[in-house]
Amino acid sequence: MTTDSALAQPTADREDPYGWVIVGLATVFWGLGMGSLLSISVFLKPLGAEFGWARGATSFAYLSAMILNGVAGIFAGMLADRFAARPFVVVGAISVGLAHLLLASIQSLWQLYFIYGFLIGFLALGLFKMPLLTSIQFWFRKNRGLATGLMLSGQTVGAATVPVVARHLIDAVGWRMAYVALGATMLAVLVPLSLLVRQPPGAEAVREASRKAVGANGLGMGGVSARTIVTTLSAAIILCCVCMSIPMVHVVALATDKGIDGSTAASVLSVLMVAGLVNRVSIGKLADRYGGFPSLLLSSALQTSAIFLFTQVDSVWGLYLVAIWFGIGYGGVIPSYAILVREIVPAHLVGRSTGVVLFFGSIGMGQGGFWAGRLFDLTGSYSPGFALGAAAGVLNLLIVGTLYIRVRSRLTVMPALKAA
Repeated sequence: MTTDSALAQPTADREDPYGWVIVGLATVFWGLGMGSLLSISVFLKPLGAEFGWARGATSFAYLSAMILNGVAGIFAGMLADRFAARPFVVVGAISVGLAHLLLASIQSLWQLYFIYGFLIGFLALGLFKMPLLTSIQFWFRKNRGLATGLMLSGQTVGAATVPVVARHLIDAVGWRMAYVALGATMLAVLVPLSLLVRQPPGAEAVREASRKAVGANGLGMGGVSARTIVTTLSAAIILCCVCMSIPMVHVVALATDKGIDGSTAASVLSVLMVAGLVNRVSIGKLADRYGGFPSLLLSSALQTSAIFLFTQVDSVWGLYLVAIWFGIGYGGVIPSYAILVREIVPAHLVGRSTGVVLFFGSIGMGQGGFWAGRLFDLTGSYSPGFALGAAAGVLNLLIVGTLYIRVRSRLTVMPALKAA
C-alpha cells in the first residue's frame, strides 16, 4: 500500500526564492479582489439614492458573489491541478478591472448582480483564489505555512483599505467615477503583475508521480482515501465557520446591546480582525514546525473556547480581551485547512480538494451569521446563537481530532505491516 506522505514533499529540497515573489503577488491579488467585493458596502447608499433600491436588494449582489465564488473555487481548483496559474490570474485581473468600469454605467439590479456575481465573484476571485493558493503549496517546503498565512492576510488588508479608498472617491467624484477610478487602477496594477506569475519548478513532476503512485485509489496520508479526507474536512469546516462567522457578523450589535456606543462597538470588531491578521502569519510558522493538524486544532480550540464569552462580559475592555482571544484562533483556521489539505491529500488532487473544502467553509460562514440572527429574533438574546457557535466549534474539533487519530494510527501501523 502506498501513501502520499512522500509525495507531499516540495518540488525541490531547496526552496526557490521566487516563491516569495509569488506570495507577494498573491497577497495583492487576494487583497484587491476581496476588497473590491466588500467595497459594495460603501456604494449601498449612493446606489439607493440614485435608483431607489432597498439595501437588502442591493446587498444581494454580495451574496451572489460569495455563492458563485465558492462554486468557482471547485472548478478553478480542478484546473489548478492540471494547468499553470498564470492564464487564470490574467483573466481574473482583466475581469475585476472590467467589472468596475461596467459598474459605472449600470442602470438595473440585474446588471449589478451579474457584474458582482459573475465578473467579480466567479471570474476574478475564483481565478485568483484557488490557482494561487494551490501554486504556493508547491513553491515551499520549510516555509509553506508562513507563505500561506501571508497570502491569506491579503484578504484582511484589502477588506480594510479598498472600501475606505472607495468612500473617499465617492465623496470626491461621485459613485460612477469612483467605479471608473477603481477599475482603471486595478487594470493598471493587476494585469502587469499577473504576467509575473510562474509555475512552481517541478510541480507537474510531483503531480504526475502522485497520479502514478496512488492510481485509482486516490489514497492520501496514512492510506485514507482522498474522498474520505475531503468529505471529513468539508463537514468540519462547515461547523468551524459557523463558529467563526457569528462574532464577525454580530459582535457590533451585541456590544451596542450592552450599552456601548456605536463607534466603540465597531472597534471591538476591528480588534478582532487585527488579532486574526497577526495570527495568520504566526500560525503559518507553527504549521511549518508541527504540521497542519496541530495548527488547525489549536486555532479551532481558541475560537471555540472564546465565542460564548462575548455574551458573558459587559465592559469594553472585557470585550477587547475576548476579541483578541477569538481573533487569534479565527485567524489561523483557514490557513491551517489549506496547509492540511496539501499535507494529506495526493499532490495531483490538492487544487480541487482545497476548492471543495473552502466551498463548504463559505456555506458555514453564511449559516452562522444567519442562525445567530434568527435565534436573536426568536429569543431577544444573543446567548442562544453564540452557544450554537460554541457547540459547532466543539463538533468541528471532534471531527478533525478523529481524522487526526485515524491518520496517525495508520501511519504507525503500516510500517509494522511492511516489516512483517
